Amino acid sequence: VKLLSGEEARATQLKVEQWDPYRLQHTAGGVQRLPTAKAALLAVRKWADETADGTAVGYTSLMIVPGYKFALCDALFTNTHQPRSTLLMLVAALVGGHHRLMQIYQHALHGGYRFLSYGDGNLLECDPRSSLPQRR
Repeated sequence: VKLLSGEEARATQLKVEQWDPYRLQHTAGGVQRLPTAKAALLAVRKWADETADGTAVGYTSLMIVPGYKFALCDALFTNTHQPRSTLLMLVAALVGGHHRLMQIYQHALHGGYRFLSYGDGNLLECDPRSSLPQRR
């Protein structure tokens, strides 16, 4: 969105700031007015081709919280995160909110799942309400 709007046209690095997805969604006039994932990826590719060495370099301080609409992700393979961690906001956004997250964690607690980095892995599917509408 930033590239297509000219906001990052002269940048030497791409960056996605913490609240950019929410701000840009509002600026575009709503989720339905955002470019398709294909258009966004093509804009990144074009930008990379126009830079000196043709590579895309960037960083993010993105914070994904409930309300975020996923465009390129149908599922997430992750470990069982520590309570009150920022990673739980990402998981809550993916699975459809805080209530669904708590159901998943209650299942993990009662099932004896191991937590943290060397804990049990989980394959979590994206709640359809947390995804952008499919467009071509």
